[in-house]
Amino acid sequence: GRRRQQQSSQRHTAAATKGPSTATQLQCQLLGMNCATPTDFTFSLQGFHRRGGGTDIHSDGWGIAFYQDKGLRQFHDVEAAATSSLADYLSRNPIRTLNMMGHIRYATVGNVDLANVHPFSREMWGMQWCFCHNGEVPYFKQHEQTNGSDNSDGSEGAKSRTSTLQQLTSLIDDDDEDAHTCTVEAYYSPIGTTDSEAAFCSILNALRSKFQTLPRLPVLYEAIQSLANEIVVHDPDGTIFNFLLTCGQYTQFAYSWPGSRPGSKVWNGLYYTVRQHPFTQHCQLQDIDYSVDFSVLTTDQDRVAVIATAPLTYEEEWIEFERGQLILFDDGKPHDDVSEMFRIEMEGHGLNSDVLPKTVLEEDMRQYNIDPEIYLGGGI
Repeated sequence: GRRRQQQSSQRHTAAATKGPSTATQLQCQLLGMNCATPTDFTFSLQGFHRRGGGTDIHSDGWGIAFYQDKGLRQFHDVEAAATSSLADYLSRNPIRTLNMMGHIRYATVGNVDLANVHPFSREMWGMQWCFCHNGEVPYFKQHEQTNGSDNSDGSEGAKSRTSTLQQLTSLIDDDDEDAHTCTVEAYYSPIGTTDSEAAFCSILNALRSKFQTLPRLPVLYEAIQSLANEIVVHDPDGTIFNFLLTCGQYTQFAYSWPGSRPGSKVWNGLYYTVRQHPFTQHCQLQDIDYSVDFSVLTTDQDRVAVIATAPLTYEEEWIEFERGQLILFDDGKPHDDVSEMFRIEMEGHGLNSDVLPKTVLEEDMRQYNIDPEIYLGGGI
């Protein structure tokens, strides 16, 4: 079942320490926020960035990405988030968004290089997609390659390591009329050398090869779940695969296949909490002596889902993802029920593209045995 972590079980964690700590030994850490109304994310970002070389060891770069209407803003840095002047600026200047993700890196695969700093982004179907990941994915194992020609003395050129782009085939059906081809084409390739970016590109390649029309959220949800399953089944014991995936200003997917690194008892998982009316009056960050009274800063229309590798605050209830669970976040709420995803579509928060036409909503609902009349009277 899901673990709930509250004040009594969190007071003694690394949050109370000063200076660098290896109390968590998490490979990287993720932060996601999905909101009902445009929301300032600086409170959570301040605590999160302290873990980037301050209260924890994730000092190999950081990045954030957030949507403003159809546009996407991104900031990346190879400096530690706890000491980066750019991170400090973003943490102190209110920026509002409906959908954002952040990442602090502890490099295990790939060099400390700007090209390896998450989140990664690509355009697909006329939308900006973003992805960040925590863990290790053996399916995208690294291989060694030689850069340039052999040297004049007969020795080989410099060698580097890069992660393998895989062809994910779980969505391909030879009899599927909606698929472009019966193979997965490599539209997207990694720029850096991480297994994370290789996984992201492989997921997008599989989705793009599968769909000629813009998939509705329940269809996209099941496709992403299938691809995640295909990745982890390659080595379920050796894989740690926690990721955030956004596709536009409204929708964020979060998936968790947790685990511990070899020789470590520290758990790499994913948690979420929902901030909504009535809001917590005194919300204290774990990693910095800073608290806010959300009850005086918000309205009853505000709602925010916060997703993190480890709980960020003391007073809030944090729910741990189940192994292999994929959750769709929209409007600040978690969803893993198909009927609720169709409700999101009917409210106009599905994928929006000027490039690819949508499927007929009623036809998809019939395939899932969903009667549109169940939504009547629900404000739609």
